[in-house]
Amino acid sequence: MSLARPSRPSDNPFASHRVEALHYRGCAVSWLDLERLIDALGGLVAIVGAKGSGKTTLLEELCEQLPGPVITVRIHGSDPHPYRTANHQLLDPVTSSHTILVDGAEQLGALSWCTFLSRVHRARRLVATLHKPGRLPTLIECTTNPALLCDLVRELAPEHGPSLEPTLDNLFHRHDGNIRSCLRELYDLFAGRKLVETLDV
Repeated sequence: MSLARPSRPSDNPFASHRVEALHYRGCAVSWLDLERLIDALGGLVAIVGAKGSGKTTLLEELCEQLPGPVITVRIHGSDPHPYRTANHQLLDPVTSSHTILVDGAEQLGALSWCTFLSRVHRARRLVATLHKPGRLPTLIECTTNPALLCDLVRELAPEHGPSLEPTLDNLFHRHDGNIRSCLRELYDLFAGRKLVETLDV
C-alpha cells in the first residue's frame, strides 16, 4: 500500500482534531425523543458500551442538546483519585435546574458512586457513561462493527478509502471493536510509524 505521508501532523487525516470532530452514529431517535426518554427513565440513565464505542462522543453531543445548565464531570482511567476528581468538578450546590454528565463513571467504586449520587441528588438529570449496564437504567447501548469503521475511514480519508478498506476488518477485530484504537493505528500508518504486519505498507 503506497501512502503519501502528510508533511505536518495536523494534516494527517486521522489526527485527533479530525477524529474528535466526527459525529456519533447509531442513535435512531431525535435529540428531543432522547431527552423525553431520559425523563421517562427517571432522569438517571447510563450510556453503556465498550471502550472506543462512541460513548464520550454521544455524551458530548448530548451536552449541546439538553436545556438548562449542564455540568460535565470527566474521570480518566489513569486517575489515582477518581472521586476527588469528580467532586472537584461539581458546583456547590447542585440545583434542580442542573444536568450532570459523567464521563467515566465506572472509575468510581461502589461507595464513591453512592457518595457522588448523594451530592447530585437534587439535579434534574444525570447521564453517565459506563462500560457495563447495572448502575443506572440504560439510555442507549453503543456498539461498533467493521462497517462503522469503514464509514468513518471514508469520511476522514476519502481518497485513501479504497486502498484501506481491505485491511479494516482485520484491524477492527485485532482491536476488539475499539474504533478509537483503530483510528489511532491508522494515524500511525499515515505518520510512517512501524505497524503490526497486517497493515501492509
